[in-house]
Amino acid sequence: RDAFEGLRLMDALIGVKRGVPGAKLPELKQRRVRGTAAVEVEERPEEGHVRSDVAVDNPVPAPPFWETRIVKGIQLKEYASWLDEGALFKGQWGLKQVRT
Repeated sequence: RDAFEGLRLMDALIGVKRGVPGAKLPELKQRRVRGTAAVEVEERPEEGHVRSDVAVDNPVPAPPFWETRIVKGIQLKEYASWLDEGALFKGQWGLKQVRT
């Protein structure tokens, strides 16, 4: 119902787990579920497991390396057009536009 319901539940769980005197889990709440209309499913004749004609025996390619690597020597002008300046300045750095 609100953002703190999960926090209250976690506090109660931790209290019970740690053996805090008087700590107990809240009573289970009955949820109301709206009735839905029955959906009719088309019956298909049993034809076994019909699969698509996509090949499943393709080999999985192995990556050239598993660890991380640092690439040096790339000029800023080569990747500057790929940067999302709005996400960088507003999202990552938390800068806000000054209203005048």
